[in-house]
Amino acid sequence: MLSQTLNDLHLVNSEDSEETGDAFELIAEGLASTVSKTWASVDNREPQLLAVKTSTTVKKWAKEPHDIMKECRVLKSLSHPNVISAIDSLLDRAQNTMSIWMPFIPHSLSTLLDSAHFVPQPKATLFSPVKDPLSNFLILTHSLMIQIINAVAYLHEQRIAHRDLKPANVLLTPTGRVTLIDFGIVWDGSRDDKNGDLWPENEDNMYFEVSTGPYRAPELLFGTRSYDAYAIDMWSLGAMFAEFFTSLIPSSPSSDDLTYPIYVTSPFASDSGSSTWNPSACYSRSSLFDASRGEIGLAWSIFKIFGTPREPANEEEEAKSWAWPGFQSLPDAQKVEFTKVDGAPLDEQLLPNLPTAAPDDANALLDLVRKLLRYPPKWRLKAEDAQQHPYFSSAGWLAPEDLTLDNISSGEPSKVGADGTLGNLLLRALGFV
Repeated sequence: MLSQTLNDLHLVNSEDSEETGDAFELIAEGLASTVSKTWASVDNREPQLLAVKTSTTVKKWAKEPHDIMKECRVLKSLSHPNVISAIDSLLDRAQNTMSIWMPFIPHSLSTLLDSAHFVPQPKATLFSPVKDPLSNFLILTHSLMIQIINAVAYLHEQRIAHRDLKPANVLLTPTGRVTLIDFGIVWDGSRDDKNGDLWPENEDNMYFEVSTGPYRAPELLFGTRSYDAYAIDMWSLGAMFAEFFTSLIPSSPSSDDLTYPIYVTSPFASDSGSSTWNPSACYSRSSLFDASRGEIGLAWSIFKIFGTPREPANEEEEAKSWAWPGFQSLPDAQKVEFTKVDGAPLDEQLLPNLPTAAPDDANALLDLVRKLLRYPPKWRLKAEDAQQHPYFSSAGWLAPEDLTLDNISSGEPSKVGADGTLGNLLLRALGFV
């Protein structure tokens, strides 16, 4: 059990905070909460860097449906190496806030995806050749995806749905261990008693204002108050997994960057090796879907790929990506009339960094993503079934050195490969080595 006070935590000033006397450094501030980091000693052990998430417990000041009370309760009930752990919590009744103390983890999947080093066939660099980039890319991709799906499967087994899966909420330790964070809008189906929640929900009155931008499932865009929260997670996983293979685009290149060719549409997708790239330039990863123009724009972005939803007339049409029985019954489905389109193939045109040089791997990945991104929630692959998908059962992935194999359900990983540990591959892909 975690204590409701911080008697076992002893703050120590970091070098950066000695001048100000403040032991906390603000690292993120949003409408719903703030996150700081601090050095602290737990149970008189060596000081470690911790992250502290703080949010109001007053309903009128809280950002609906974000609920730190529920987040804290859920985190206390969970125990998995790929899910963030709550070291302690503090309910400050004087300030009407709650703080959750968690391990500080330095890297994120969003940072990795934006790295120009994390591609299957990078352009030749002026500084050093890339050694076996395809193999390293596939191993790192497999290793991270397997951990992510294992974490989600564990949550769903506990009847917990995250409802905000996205690259920024997937942290990575230096050893390559995945850690899911930010359970602020979690769905807790494990209990009927919602007393103490800031924003109580039941199966007939759920928030559709959950998930983020391009990772939102389409049913959330049409006003439903009763939906399968676990299927929401699976759609988000499909969008996130696809993003491992989308384009990298330059983000606001400086004048120094202009001495190098800029690949605007699909950089690093070609293996010609005839061009060079600037490894110090800033890039951003394209999402599969475009949420920059609001919910209607996001819906159309999805429909352009998978087709405008409609009722299938027979079993043959049920296999079509546009098939969605019951779509018209969603509360807002008939408020906007979309142009009827059949969609576009989900292939290397949309995923230019798909490892086509490894066709079996690429085909298995496409099959997985398609099964996660089905319109009808009940047709989407469930987490426990996704764990057994051929993409995850294939060989060639590594377990983090600090992850016990008891929590591994796919394949038989080792901890050291031909090019070192998973941590070595991760740091190389982040451009640190």
